[in-house]
Amino acid sequence: MFEDWIVVSCAVVIIIIVAAVTLLQLRGADRRMHENSYKIRIYSDLLNAITDLNLAGGDSYKMDIAKKNLALTLNRLNLVGSIGVLKSTNDLLDFLNEHKDKEFDTLRLHNILNTLVIEARRDLNPSHARNVEEAHVRYRFYAPPRGK
Repeated sequence: MFEDWIVVSCAVVIIIIVAAVTLLQLRGADRRMHENSYKIRIYSDLLNAITDLNLAGGDSYKMDIAKKNLALTLNRLNLVGSIGVLKSTNDLLDFLNEHKDKEFDTLRLHNILNTLVIEARRDLNPSHARNVEEAHVRYRFYAPPRGK
């Protein structure tokens, strides 16, 4: 009788421990999913802000709006971006500052943007990013010639 009580007690304790561990794992997965959905929104906003800069051309009004949008996006990116995304963003900003109001090397810009996308993919879904990298995919971006 006493042995049955011990077996039942141990079984209940094991069930409670398994349920607690499972609950913690589910909460962790839910938190990561929420973080990733926020990050993908910010990463998308960053690429959209860069596109807006490219499309503004010589229109100073559109350029001012694009710069403000980029600045606000960078503020959010600084809070959640991975190390690789932040480094790639710094490379991009350095490149844009070096070539302000001048013609610039579109290939170099595309290489920086490719690295940025690769780093964002690595941050959001490393296994899928690895598969895409192994396929040697090159991302394409629209960057019209800058007007003066």
